[in-house]
Amino acid sequence: MDLGIKGRSAIVTGGSRGIGRETARQFLEEGARVMICGRNAESLEQTRAELAKATGGEIHAIVADMIKAEDIARLVESAKKQFGSVDILVNNAGQMYSGRFDVMTDAGLKEQLETKLFGFMRAIRLVYPMMKARRWGRIVNLIGGAGKEPDPYMFGSGITNSGLLNITKSLSTEFGEDNVLVNAICPGWVDTNLWRRNAQGLAAELGAESEEEARRRAARKNSLNRFGKPEELANAIVFLCSERASYITGVSLNLDGGRLKSLW
Repeated sequence: MDLGIKGRSAIVTGGSRGIGRETARQFLEEGARVMICGRNAESLEQTRAELAKATGGEIHAIVADMIKAEDIARLVESAKKQFGSVDILVNNAGQMYSGRFDVMTDAGLKEQLETKLFGFMRAIRLVYPMMKARRWGRIVNLIGGAGKEPDPYMFGSGITNSGLLNITKSLSTEFGEDNVLVNAICPGWVDTNLWRRNAQGLAAELGAESEEEARRRAARKNSLNRFGKPEELANAIVFLCSERASYITGVSLNLDGGRLKSLW
């Protein structure tokens, strides 16, 4: 299927690994031009070089921390300089702030809010005028199921994610008349470094004796009884950014193997 985005320009935050890397790869395979960002210069450049070689596509990389407004401004300005405009924004960079209320700190919650909620909004604020001017744009926010279904262990992320779901729906209404579509992906457990960084805490939460046992118990919480793969998330992200999704906006798509049991 031709997704109709050849020549389009995309920013993928957190693009050096995991879901972001796979999303960038698929954009390149569809003929889009891509700017990725991350905090580690070495891994970022390695990803850029590998994806350029594998796809033959145009990909650029810049070190940027989405918690810093000045870095976000530099990221968007760099993309504008390289591509002339920005057609697609994938807000993927972020963190999972896990743990129950008794271990949540003000500093931890503030960092989560700055990275995801404010980071996403700042990026959107800078790219939207370009999309509006061209009357074409796609914005996809990577959020998380804890925003829909409260989980005591995901208390901090739930606070952030519910706000992002509201932002996604609100902006889809506001931007719709300019043909700028705003959607969200809500991942479940995905086999990335994010899982591995939280494995020890999850093992304690689930009463598991090892990280591998925690992984098995977590997987059993969804219908498919397994973790997701980064490329499975990227498939949906790239589709939502394509011409084939031209009548989809304001959607928060659960990509969790059937973990959430709610009706929306």
